Amino acid sequence: MLVLQTGSDDWSRQCQLPDDVQWQFVDINQPVEDPFIALGRVNVTVIDGTCPDDILEAIAPHITPHTLLVTEWTRPRGGSVAADVYARKVAHRVDGSNRQELIATIAGSYYVRQFGQKLAVNSILVPPGWTTEPTFVGATGVTLEVNSPESRQAVAWRESIKYEAERDMDLWLEYTTEGDVEVVLTVQHTKAGTSDVILSHTSHPLKDVTEPILFSSDNNGYLSCSLELQGSGSITVGPLHYRHSRGKAGYFFPGGQRLVDSNREEIFHYFHPGNLKPPLTVYFAGYRPAEGFEGNHMMEGLGQPFLLFTDPRLDGGRFYLGSQELEDGIRRVIRDRLESLGFTERDLIVSGLSMGAFGALYYGSQFDSHAIIVGKPIIDLPYVARQTRLTRPEDFLTVLDMVNFWKQQTDGQDTTPEGFTEGLISRWKGDIPGKNGLDNTKMLLAYMMHDDYDNEAYQTLLTSQSGKPTEIIARGYQGRHNDDSPSIVTWFINQYRRVLGEYQAAHPQPVESEPVASVPRESQPDDAQNTREAVTSE
Repeated sequence: MLVLQTGSDDWSRQCQLPDDVQWQFVDINQPVEDPFIALGRVNVTVIDGTCPDDILEAIAPHITPHTLLVTEWTRPRGGSVAADVYARKVAHRVDGSNRQELIATIAGSYYVRQFGQKLAVNSILVPPGWTTEPTFVGATGVTLEVNSPESRQAVAWRESIKYEAERDMDLWLEYTTEGDVEVVLTVQHTKAGTSDVILSHTSHPLKDVTEPILFSSDNNGYLSCSLELQGSGSITVGPLHYRHSRGKAGYFFPGGQRLVDSNREEIFHYFHPGNLKPPLTVYFAGYRPAEGFEGNHMMEGLGQPFLLFTDPRLDGGRFYLGSQELEDGIRRVIRDRLESLGFTERDLIVSGLSMGAFGALYYGSQFDSHAIIVGKPIIDLPYVARQTRLTRPEDFLTVLDMVNFWKQQTDGQDTTPEGFTEGLISRWKGDIPGKNGLDNTKMLLAYMMHDDYDNEAYQTLLTSQSGKPTEIIARGYQGRHNDDSPSIVTWFINQYRRVLGEYQAAHPQPVESEPVASVPRESQPDDAQNTREAVTSE
């Protein structure tokens, strides 16, 4: 990783650097020079002391948001270069009194790549002789009856977690209980290259634990996990998530944040300030067995402020649906970000691909969005489930988990999967009192003509807007769901650029000097081949 430090003295001459850390020093007392400007993007920037404006302007394009660390914090004067850079890069105040300790924190929290996986439900083992037989509920969890006055091991995972000493690990278990059940997660650390040298054995009571459990060791090895249960009632044990920890710097990315509900289900989000000008763009990640954010470089290239969402549940995501608490959290994140930027709902563009397209359509239609841009949309989940036996046998069983264990709430009442889809379409039509339709929202979608997930998605959306003034722009491609993803993504990003260009032409910003840390924007593409369909009232 590359660290850029500004100041009066070079920390690397006084401190020991980890093997994987490269250090670039810029003396604030010397004229700014060219060599460091050609470094490209740096992973962390440390500003030690008051940095002159010319140096700030030179280093700003190399700074990734949420990785700017300032040791001597003085609130920048409004309109100054420092205020602009600090806002665009989401600067963080740090204590620079112990430089060696700060360097260690940087190496352990601001590394380059994200990593997250899970121990799935199908790797759970229940010991013979447990009080009752376990009930496996797809990829959602395994349910056990508990009737034990003493703590007993009830669950173990047949797979181990590879642990590398240079990266701390976050552990998070999805589970729910009924009755009075105490749950303890035990973690056994075995030395690498052996099967019988146990380095540590730790127990973690999970009652009232709302943050991931941090595991840290100076030794490589493997982590074997199990659960001890005590009490009377039942428990449903879901996946055990494990991720490289960034400490207080965030989740997956520096600046990544976490939503968690009372069912211990999670959604993650990340904000990039871009140019701090409207509109705010939102991207929902698609189906991801590997946990983490996606679409960051694509969205960053648009130059706008943006939000990323990712769903780590089930095998690769639960379509961003869940408890009212969790869904309210997603809506609150979008609403709070609009408010903090001084934007309105009309300054919002929501987008996604495949599973992310469902998230974009579901949440985007709950705001007065300027546009919704999606590729390979999946809309009618019950329909996809019914088709699975014939079109995708033994594949994408996640949709069966969605239908079999539907927990969606509508106005406080449980609903069937079919009823949920009908309610979603009714909202798009504007038939639900107090709910906005899509009349004022531009709809842009690319779809596969022979989609083997939801081959009716385009017609479902089009029919819902029959007789409405909604503007719909669509493009169909030959093939099944995953046959031509490159064309879908190309169309997706081209439409994004076109919509942004139209928005900016209709909402000109005050003329000002070139932003300090603006992201170069490519020229608008020619989309003459895109079909355009306007649905208007008769």
